[in-house]
Amino acid sequence: MLPTWRKQLGEARRALREGQLDRACAIVGQDDLKDFRQARELSAELAERVAERARGRMQAGYTSAGWRDVELAERMAGNDCPVADLRQSYRQHLLDRAQQFLADGRTAAAEQELAKLARRGLNSSETAEMLEIVQHLLQAEQMLSVGKSAEAAQSLRGPTVQLNRLGVTMDTQLVARRVEQVEHDCQEHHDLASQLHAASANQEWQQVLELADRMLSLAPRDRVAQAARKKAWRAVGLDATRLFHGAGRPVASLSLKDTADLKRPSSSSHTSNDTMPGSEPPNRFMMWVDAVGGFLVCLDEEVVLGQPTPNSNIAIPLCADLSRRHAVIRREGGNYTIDPLSDVVVDGRPLTGPMVLANHHTIELGGTVRLEFTKPHALSATARLTPISGHRTEPRADAVLLMADSCVMGPRSHSHVICRRWPGDIMLFRQAGRLCCRSNLPLTVDGVAADGVTPVEAGARLEGESFALSLEEA
Repeated sequence: MLPTWRKQLGEARRALREGQLDRACAIVGQDDLKDFRQARELSAELAERVAERARGRMQAGYTSAGWRDVELAERMAGNDCPVADLRQSYRQHLLDRAQQFLADGRTAAAEQELAKLARRGLNSSETAEMLEIVQHLLQAEQMLSVGKSAEAAQSLRGPTVQLNRLGVTMDTQLVARRVEQVEHDCQEHHDLASQLHAASANQEWQQVLELADRMLSLAPRDRVAQAARKKAWRAVGLDATRLFHGAGRPVASLSLKDTADLKRPSSSSHTSNDTMPGSEPPNRFMMWVDAVGGFLVCLDEEVVLGQPTPNSNIAIPLCADLSRRHAVIRREGGNYTIDPLSDVVVDGRPLTGPMVLANHHTIELGGTVRLEFTKPHALSATARLTPISGHRTEPRADAVLLMADSCVMGPRSHSHVICRRWPGDIMLFRQAGRLCCRSNLPLTVDGVAADGVTPVEAGARLEGESFALSLEEA
């Protein structure tokens, strides 16, 4: 009868022949086998095979699985296993990723990659100091995001001194550039805050809105800028175009009918943590403006762009070779962020994560579709996406309007829909959970004279002496 240890080794060899490396390693790695020469020889063979698998996984991009194989190979054969090159390869991979994240402005992601070096015993004195610098930088960015630019600038003085002490390498150059950028943003935010205070004191509300928007692009959670913008909205008499707030809870999106009649939640209402963008039918409608064109109007704060498919809930379907859910555009406090779910390029820059959109940015999807993003009106957070590559939406539209608070149609260049022959403006806006219109021009809604604020619904026809438009469900 064979001894137990021989049976175990035989079982391990069978597992190895069948390609079950992990099972073979688990058997040979038992304490009661370590003293046998045959077990040590098989353990060395297994270590070589696991190291070979680690190389393949790392080359294929599965670096976490590759690293687990490196650790397993070291446990199987100790220092006799030639995995030093794999450890160095993995270390360089983490450094390269951290560099790329820093170049993209994703400091938190860079910090996570550098922290992995420390956790996995791949750190050096230089990378440890770099991690400390990046952590200070991340703290500064977080303070700046809430408007504490002076405190953020103060926290960067330590990292600047440490950078001067480190040698000049590719890694430190990228960190230094990011530190300089945040320092510049802190100074710009400080200067804008002074200008905002002066503009508010002088009641220059148009300038207040412009300055507040610029501050919020640097510090999205700056309460001072948010409050100044709300005050300016009230001062210019357009408070009715702000999102309706009922029962202390903001309505994230509105349909053309009263919200009491809605049979489904908004795609951005967050009623469930499991709801992802594009899983619910979008709130949108088509607006046909006579002698001007057709416009797809999206009412949700979060819209998905992608390829049209049967029974799809994509808000902005584009007839092109795209993913079904290619990208998400989100609106928050008047700012827009694009989140790439597939390949997205903005102004020639490939995205690896969310990016705040600015006026006249060019968005490229899938290498073929190009859209121009604009925010035409300073007093409205509504944005416009205009196809510039010849690809069409479904339903077909000349442009897509991401309607936040109001939509202005008229002859001036800052209108969301430019109607050059019109004698004045018409405004669509949200009020008390409904879509309404108003104009200083004589206007009828479905043949009834409109006097002041007038609710409108799907199928409505708005007409004046020299203009007309229709609203249809999409």
